[in-house]
Amino acid sequence: MLFYESERSDQHNYLYCQRDHNFNFPAHLHHSFEFLCVQSGTLACTLETEQYEVHPGEALLVLPDQIHSYRTIGESQSVLWVFSTDWVPEFISQLGQREFITPVFRMEAAPLMELLWPGGNRCKQLAGLYLICGAALEQCFLQPRPVPDVDAHLSSKIIDYVQKNYTHTLTLEQMARDLGYNYTYLSAYFNHSLHTGFQGFINQYRISHAAALLQGSSLPITQVAEQCGFGTIRSFNRVFLKEKGMTPSAFRKQNVL
Repeated sequence: MLFYESERSDQHNYLYCQRDHNFNFPAHLHHSFEFLCVQSGTLACTLETEQYEVHPGEALLVLPDQIHSYRTIGESQSVLWVFSTDWVPEFISQLGQREFITPVFRMEAAPLMELLWPGGNRCKQLAGLYLICGAALEQCFLQPRPVPDVDAHLSSKIIDYVQKNYTHTLTLEQMARDLGYNYTYLSAYFNHSLHTGFQGFINQYRISHAAALLQGSSLPITQVAEQCGFGTIRSFNRVFLKEKGMTPSAFRKQNVL
């Protein structure tokens, strides 16, 4: 899983589904739609610079190229779908150059589960996706997308930079030099626009990749730590425990595919 997820940006007829317990994921973006249904608990979503809470029976629809992140408040159960824009051309046409004022609306995951499994019946998949789009249009007001300001693409620059360099030692000073920004300005931007400090952002990125490797590979934990940019296994264990609430070994046992 990448912060700029090209596999979710460039494929035609892309459809992805995952079910999660205590879902957390740091800021990322792609060219596809992302739809989240909460079944229990509460998920906080940061969408661009706004924050929303999604409760049981509610859903949230992220539009293409909107920077977004998720954080579980307490505990949560949720289902997430990602689908490329070519599935829903009529919806794209109705959106035009507009976005939702508030992207949270009422919708249950259960009726969609049978329709929207990747590899299933294409007619059912289309029906499910347009159910989502229709519910969003009925319940969410639209407004014109704002004109991008001079730093509209700074978040994507940061994400791209971290993606390319997270396996190495990273400092805010070096990032500021490489991106051509003032150190103080960039530090403030992290806190105001990404709602986390620099080191917290890097840690979330690294731990998300580590979790994917622990779940989807048989690599030794020491090698996972090294591949995700941690200098020592001790620091990896400490940060992983803080972000996931359990050790890497416990996470692997609980999430074996």
